[in-house]
Amino acid sequence: MQNLRICSSILILGLLFPVTAAEIRVVTEHLPPYQIDQPGVAAGFATDLVRQTFQGAGISYQIEFQSWSRAYQLALRDPDTCIYSISKSKDRLPLFQWIGELSYNTTAIYGLASRTDIQLQSLEQAKQYVIAVTRDDVTHHYLRKHGFEEGKNLYLLENVTSMLNVLAGRRQGIDLLIINETILKYRAQESGLALADFRKLLVLPDLPLDFHLACSLKTSNDTVQRLRQSLQVMKTDGRFDKIVAGWSEQLR
Repeated sequence: MQNLRICSSILILGLLFPVTAAEIRVVTEHLPPYQIDQPGVAAGFATDLVRQTFQGAGISYQIEFQSWSRAYQLALRDPDTCIYSISKSKDRLPLFQWIGELSYNTTAIYGLASRTDIQLQSLEQAKQYVIAVTRDDVTHHYLRKHGFEEGKNLYLLENVTSMLNVLAGRRQGIDLLIINETILKYRAQESGLALADFRKLLVLPDLPLDFHLACSLKTSNDTVQRLRQSLQVMKTDGRFDKIVAGWSEQLR
């Protein structure tokens, strides 16, 4: 019965939204387990959600992997361009057309477990150390807003692929990073490191990493509305939860 309801939802959306001719450029970064750049195919549970959203809306699309900074700038500038997984901060609210939330995460400042000399009770205390973040990521903008300075206590990376190795190797004098536990777990595995090598030092409740799908302001209203409705139908008919649950099994 559940499968019948899901098929009916897809059929209804297909009737409401015939496939469009214009192809949407969807930009993202390699950020396991949300989006994974595998040879010849994009994977990850956010990717699965985005793929289903576009298919349900009857919109042709092409996923491209870029550095986060380039993906962000493309989505700010170009028409018919969407981006994921992007955090919906107050400052970013007027910069994009927001389709919907893909996942919600809390974030924290982490250091090496071996660095017992570092103890943090506040973000202000973290200013005496160097924190690594991804350029144009919400964590970059957050730290700048709170008085951190590039070249002093803020070190920018083009992507998070090497973030843990940079910290573990203590290159460039990096002491800390901001990340959520799900990403940390995957990055540690990719880098041949153990989760136990890192220690959570300070939770940042005012910096939720609520990942969304969003589109540029130059993307047509028709495309945006179709995507919003498609994603909402997925959440209503159970497909959204089914995809997340399937990936959750792999994250344990």
